[in-house]
Amino acid sequence: MKSKLFIIALMAILTGSCSVVTPSYLPTDKLIDVNEHGSYIKVTTISETGDKKGEQNTQIIRGELIAIDTTSISVLTDKTKQFMVLPVSEIEKFTLQYARPKHYEPSLVLFPLITATHGYFALATLPINLLVTILVTSSGLHAYEYNNKNMTYEKLRMFARFPQGIPPNVDTASLQ
Repeated sequence: MKSKLFIIALMAILTGSCSVVTPSYLPTDKLIDVNEHGSYIKVTTISETGDKKGEQNTQIIRGELIAIDTTSISVLTDKTKQFMVLPVSEIEKFTLQYARPKHYEPSLVLFPLITATHGYFALATLPINLLVTILVTSSGLHAYEYNNKNMTYEKLRMFARFPQGIPPNVDTASLQ
């Protein structure tokens, strides 16, 4: 009895720790093609500090991808809603998320409970079920992501709010 309670408590902790907060402007997988906002992007920049030769300043910017051209990426930050223009030459890496991830966390609880019906074979099948459900859950969380290893800046343009550049009549200070 105690072991069953321990397993249930462990599954509850695992499920609670797997939750990922995504921006509200990201669409579900069924509404990707009609989203009026840009995708969520996390950019890591490296720039020279100027204090000492060779020192670098690292900065992580998270927000909505507004536009991209050959020399810069425009991002509307999530927390401060500040419009930032980042030079492409200073970008070390980026991660782009274009839709809300799939959440399979309930399977972390359900499949081990179903394993209890296997009787004596549960000792062998529980680790296998846990491994498979953890792998499926983690892959679902990263299903709609690209990064600089598998996406070029030219293709990244497709995921911006303004893929052809910011129109001249748009005030970047008023973007929400």
